[in-house]
Amino acid sequence: MRPWAFWRDANRHFFHHWGSYVTLVFLTNLVVSYLAVPLFTWLTSALMRWQHVPYVSYTNIGNLLLHHPLAIVGLLVILLAIVTLIYWQFAYLLLGITNIRHGRPQTMLSILGDTVRSIAGASPSTFLFFIGYFIVIMPFGSELFTTPLLNKAKIPAFIVSYLMANNAFAVLLGIFYVGAAYLGIRLIAVLPLMMIDHYHSRDAIRLSWQRTRGQFWNYLLKILVTLVIVSVTVAIIYSALYVGQVLFDKTHIALVAATINLFLMEVITEFIVCYATVIFMMVILSSHDIHQPTPAMLFSFREPAKTRLRTRVLIVSGLTVISALLVAFNLVYLNGLAMSKPLTIAHRGVDNGNGVQNTIPAMVKTSREHPDYVEMDIRMTKDHQFVVMHDSNLKQLAGIKRQVAKMTLKQLTAVTVTENGYQAKIPSFDQYLDAAIQHHQKLLIEIKTGGADTKDLPERFYRQFGARILANHEQVHTLSYTIMNQLKREHPNLFVSYIMPYNLTFPHTRANAYTMEETTLNDTFVEEANREHKQVYAWDIDDITTMDQMMFIGVNGVITNNLHLIQQEIKDNTDHPSYANLLLTFMNDLTLETQTQ
Repeated sequence: MRPWAFWRDANRHFFHHWGSYVTLVFLTNLVVSYLAVPLFTWLTSALMRWQHVPYVSYTNIGNLLLHHPLAIVGLLVILLAIVTLIYWQFAYLLLGITNIRHGRPQTMLSILGDTVRSIAGASPSTFLFFIGYFIVIMPFGSELFTTPLLNKAKIPAFIVSYLMANNAFAVLLGIFYVGAAYLGIRLIAVLPLMMIDHYHSRDAIRLSWQRTRGQFWNYLLKILVTLVIVSVTVAIIYSALYVGQVLFDKTHIALVAATINLFLMEVITEFIVCYATVIFMMVILSSHDIHQPTPAMLFSFREPAKTRLRTRVLIVSGLTVISALLVAFNLVYLNGLAMSKPLTIAHRGVDNGNGVQNTIPAMVKTSREHPDYVEMDIRMTKDHQFVVMHDSNLKQLAGIKRQVAKMTLKQLTAVTVTENGYQAKIPSFDQYLDAAIQHHQKLLIEIKTGGADTKDLPERFYRQFGARILANHEQVHTLSYTIMNQLKREHPNLFVSYIMPYNLTFPHTRANAYTMEETTLNDTFVEEANREHKQVYAWDIDDITTMDQMMFIGVNGVITNNLHLIQQEIKDNTDHPSYANLLLTFMNDLTLETQTQ
């Protein structure tokens, strides 16, 4: 079936049975989001506490293997449970949608039983293929089908930026995406063959490869047509609500209109999430239907009027209850109580390329914009002093193929670095700190690790700079758990944040704060930090969409390369914003992906 004809028939069928489809998808997401995800979060946290493991990261895998083998076993068991739940969610949706398309011969409980039997009969190779398949299609399929558990499997934005900045890596990444798209579509029939027809994964792969021969562009266009239609529909609806609110803001019923518009936005977005999920599943099932009754025949089924009415009454009743809660939240949000006003932190001491990173002239210039903190980096030199430098070598900024750890402080401070059309000398940390104090600029000091580090690095650092840091209310953060822990243990008055590039599980450490890369940062992490009286700093927040999301989940600070832009967005969102602007902020947070987090 051609893409446009498929979409037309699928669309007709969806809206004829929308009550059944929305019930299926919405209740499934509800169970996963509000039962399964909190349960797994609690289990992981309880395991970490029981095994006295403060955090889980790539930096302490060796330590866990040697000293906490039970923690590793527990994490593997939880991972297996998560994989099983993801498999169940996909199978339940797939079988449920198939059930509706075939005339609802089964109840939801019967479908649940089928999915349990499917899981019980699945081989390890089936699970391995399932996860591998989702890893392959995730860059594409996540726009139409997602789950809070799969959302954990993200590549952090800073890694993607690094890869894209390198031509060789960018080409390899492009080749991977093209290959992933091709494989994902050629294997599109595998999951229904395994879950519905109970084929072994090997036979399902072979059969899918046969069925999709010469059909790559057909299936790709079905997905792209759906994605474009969903995106355009969302854009039109959001634009209409925003423009309408701009007009209502000039009247005396602005708050009432904003409350209604925000409620409509939430309900419509959730409906579109359900719609996109169903259409995506129908694309997958269209490959399975090649030797089954045609989609046109299936779409012609008419659900009994009594059943259809009962389903829709159930949906309307549920939405009515939920709407009462949403209205209460809307009033809180529209009065500005649901958004944080985070600290602004200038990354590496620059704003939009106004100087050379980690140099005194750039910091002085940036300080005139009054950031709450300037974030900067220090490293230990060959003679065990501290220099202000992010990179471990001088190749990028100075064009010199030498390691910082193999040079003395005197040698390094004689080097001129160049960036963004500016030049400056590499400063010692002593010079940089004095300049910051002179210009009344507080610092967030990142302690980097390298080949010149001594075991007593934290004590050397505190002995040389501790008094000034405490007196001027500077803060410290580091990727090194050892350094963070030693500084907090021996100097509890020092504010130290622990840097985490990935949100796998909430840590339990002595740190005052957590500096978290924004890709996997969510409101659950922030809420847990609040309960433990910890701060959360998000990095790098360089655009207003991400900034709005960070304010909405309640972070305490944002580290940014675009200080002025972020300061203006915070001001717009908090200094008596219009209701229309608040709606616009909420739109940025209501993406298809965040709906199921």
